[in-house]
Amino acid sequence: MKLWLISELFYPEEVSTGYVMTKIAEKIAEKTEVNVICGPAEYESDVFKASYIISDSIKIHRVKIPNLNKNNLFLRVLRMFMLTFKMGIKILLYVKKDDKIILVTNPALLFFLVSFLKKIKGFKYIIIIHDVFPENLIPAGILKKHSFLYNTIAYVANAAYNLADQLIVVGSDMKNLVCCKVKKSMRIDVIQNWADAENIYPIIDFNANDYYNNDFSNKIILQFAGNIGRVQGLENFLRLFKEADNPELALVIIGEGALKSKLTAMIKTENLKNIFFYSAKSRVEQLYFLNACDIGLVTLIAGMYGLGVPSKAYNIMAAGKPILFIGDEGAEISLYIKEVDSGWAFAWEEKQKVIDFLSNLTRNDYERIKNKGKNARAMVDECFTKEIILSKYAKELVSFNLD
Repeated sequence: MKLWLISELFYPEEVSTGYVMTKIAEKIAEKTEVNVICGPAEYESDVFKASYIISDSIKIHRVKIPNLNKNNLFLRVLRMFMLTFKMGIKILLYVKKDDKIILVTNPALLFFLVSFLKKIKGFKYIIIIHDVFPENLIPAGILKKHSFLYNTIAYVANAAYNLADQLIVVGSDMKNLVCCKVKKSMRIDVIQNWADAENIYPIIDFNANDYYNNDFSNKIILQFAGNIGRVQGLENFLRLFKEADNPELALVIIGEGALKSKLTAMIKTENLKNIFFYSAKSRVEQLYFLNACDIGLVTLIAGMYGLGVPSKAYNIMAAGKPILFIGDEGAEISLYIKEVDSGWAFAWEEKQKVIDFLSNLTRNDYERIKNKGKNARAMVDECFTKEIILSKYAKELVSFNLD
C-alpha cells in the first residue's frame, strides 16, 4: 500500500499551492513514505534543481508538457487538459487498489478524472480544496451561472466531490459553500493556510524609501503583492483609489498576471497618481517587501465567497501589518480582521465607505495602524504558524493512510 500526493505544483515551485503541498508532503514523510505525481517545474524553472527523490521518503513522478502562456485563456485551458491527461495516465499506471491518494484541486479537471479512476481501481482519496470548482469560474467571467454548460459541469463536479472519502477546506466560508454541494454524511475538515512566521516578522523602522528606491516620506504605503489576475478586482480598487484622491496615500503593486498590462495602461490613460508597479519578487524577499509598507491590501471580486482564501494574507499578518480587505461579507479574511481588530474589511457594495476610508488615511493614523498590525501578528502566533497547521495536516493525513 502506498500514499500518493497529486498536485500540479510541487517542489521546487514557490507559488502558493506548490509550496504548501511540498511542506505537507515533507511533514507526512516524517511518518510514512509519500509518492508525488505533479506537473512540470515551470514557475521557477530557472532555479529547478529537483531530482526524482528530494528525500528518502518523498519520490516525485513529474509529467512534461509544452510551456504554454497561462495568461492566454485558450492556451491555459489547453494546458489544463494536457496536464490532466498526462497526470491521469501516471495515476492509472502507478496507483494500486489499496493505495491512498491526497489530491489538491489543481489542476481543476483532475479531480473529475480521479473520481472516475476510483471506480475502476478502488483506491481511497482525500481532496484538499484550495479553489471550489466550477463555482470559481463564474466570478472570473469564464462561465455564466445557470447556463447549461455550468450546470452540467457542476453536476459532474458535485458527484466527484461526493466520491471522495474526506474533504479538507481552507476556510469556514468555504466549508459553508461546500456543505451545499455534498451529502450530509461527508466529512469536511477546516485546515487553514499558514504564515511563514519564522522567516517573516516585523522589522522595526524598516526604511521603505531605501527598499523601493523612491521617496514615500510622509505617506501611508498601501501594498498589494501577488497575482494580478481576474478575480482580484484590482481594476475596481484603482477606481476607488482615484476617487479618494489622497496625496498622503501611496499604492504599491508588486506582481505579475493577466491584467497587469491593462492596469498599467489604465494608470497612464486616466493619469492616476501615487500608484507604483514593481515586478514580482521571490519568496525569500517577502520579509523585506512586506515590511516595506504600512497596510497590506487583499481584494477579491464580488461573488468569491467561499471560493478561495488568499494565502498571502497570513504572511501580511506575520509581518505585523494590518490588512485592508475588500470582498464578500463574511469571507474568511474579514472574519480574522473583525475577530482581533487586525485591519479593515469592506464589501464592494460599500463603495463610499471605502473611498472615505482611503481619503482620510494620514500619517496621524500611524499608531492606530501599528496597533492593528500587532494584533495581526499575535493572531498568527496563536493560530497560524507552520507548525500548528502542518500538525493538523499530519494528524488527518497520516491517520487517513492508516485507516
